[in-house]
Amino acid sequence: MAEAQSPLVYGCNLIIVRDAGKTRSMICSWATQVSERHVVLCLGAQSETGEALREGMEFSINVLLREQFELARVAGMNHSSAIDKLAGVPVIEEAGVVTLKRAKKTMRCRVERFLDVAPDGATRGVLAEIVSPVIEQDGEPLLLDDFFRKAQ
Repeated sequence: MAEAQSPLVYGCNLIIVRDAGKTRSMICSWATQVSERHVVLCLGAQSETGEALREGMEFSINVLLREQFELARVAGMNHSSAIDKLAGVPVIEEAGVVTLKRAKKTMRCRVERFLDVAPDGATRGVLAEIVSPVIEQDGEPLLLDDFFRKAQ
């Protein structure tokens, strides 16, 4: 039996932020819905994509499919300043927000505020409102444990 990476089950969610003409993306597995219209994301303090977020800014959350393992690997292992993580990936841009053309779920969100979530400052919490209907497509979501098993 393989050793679990975490005691909880997380999905691989691709966060996409368009800021000053540059599209940034990252994997955020520590995300949860906290009300009908709100989610909380926990982002690493070192994240360039997370640093681009500001209160009132809109961005997208895209729940990746198992078939999108390579996208998860590229987005999770590289900084947006080093490479274009979405090169060759079909996307839709609408009113300044970029979403994947294909994902288990996509949603447009707006940053409401930032939260202190870790006493050591290593994690930045983001409270965001879901501002569009969640779009769901067929397929199995990519789970973080599956990602780590396949990446090894």
